[in-house]
Amino acid sequence: MKFMQKKYPLLVSTIVSCVIIVVSLFILGFFGLKLSVSLGGGSRMEVNLEQNAIVKEAKDKVGEVLSKHHISIDSSFVEDKYVAGADDETEYLRKCLVIQVAKKGISAEEKAEIKSEIAQALGTNPAYVSEIEEITSSVTAKEVLFVALAVGIIAICFFIFAWIRYNVFAGISFVLSFLHNIILFLSLIILTRVQLSVISLIIVLIMTLVMSIVLVNIYEKFKETSKLSSSDKIPVSELMLSSEKQVVMPYAIILATALLCSLMLLIVPANMVKIASVSGIYACVITAYTSLIIGPASYAAVLEIRDMNQKAQLSRNDTVNKTIQKKIKKNSKTKS
Repeated sequence: MKFMQKKYPLLVSTIVSCVIIVVSLFILGFFGLKLSVSLGGGSRMEVNLEQNAIVKEAKDKVGEVLSKHHISIDSSFVEDKYVAGADDETEYLRKCLVIQVAKKGISAEEKAEIKSEIAQALGTNPAYVSEIEEITSSVTAKEVLFVALAVGIIAICFFIFAWIRYNVFAGISFVLSFLHNIILFLSLIILTRVQLSVISLIIVLIMTLVMSIVLVNIYEKFKETSKLSSSDKIPVSELMLSSEKQVVMPYAIILATALLCSLMLLIVPANMVKIASVSGIYACVITAYTSLIIGPASYAAVLEIRDMNQKAQLSRNDTVNKTIQKKIKKNSKTKS
């Protein structure tokens, strides 16, 4: 089809998306999904510091010890805590550095080794370094099921809206674009072994909403343009491309700004910020890819197929009509 070959690389885009999704499924099967502490649980430890201690330096030293054991810090925070003195009668106000890691199932020997190495690196009493204990996910299976159900309901609502407002083909294209945005994002997360966190899911849902708004505007402009008498002789692909160009600029600026902010946040040393920035980059790229190529291209391609089928039916009907007319003429001659 001309639309797939020239105006939009729909076939190539579809193949690329399918390859990414299939490869990510293989990686998921062999290596699993890297989840943050908030989604998958992990381990936690506390390090009591002096009130005048520099938290960043202490965190860096703890991070160096953990990295030797192939463990990365998922998140950390500081809280004030009173610690009992040697005589158990006096209390000292200390900074409590709480470290959370996504790794679970750390052996008792490794836990003891990590605790000793951290105390030695900080030059503090091992008693001020707590035992590493496992923590459960703050997100329950019921909440995950609720989110999946909500995504399904939203997809159905999008389909019904597009069907009523435009046609059933627009509804199908809308749902495919919606699911493509989310599935491809998760596939890239799996493929690049980036931790999936609650912040990542929030980011992709927001960008999927932006994608939906872009598609609505493109389809709306396409519907408006298609009603013009001059559009009858213009191919569907050109009408869709023209509609896209007329409405896409403000959203392109929004996506470019979000992408630039995400790239700038990569320099922040905090692990959670880096994960959020990488998720933002993925979400921006995939949203632009889906809303500017997959959605409009699939809709236009289906419309072209519909038009071709209608023309084929008309041509077949013309043939039938000619045959009938010939028979009528033949019968009339025979009677005469």
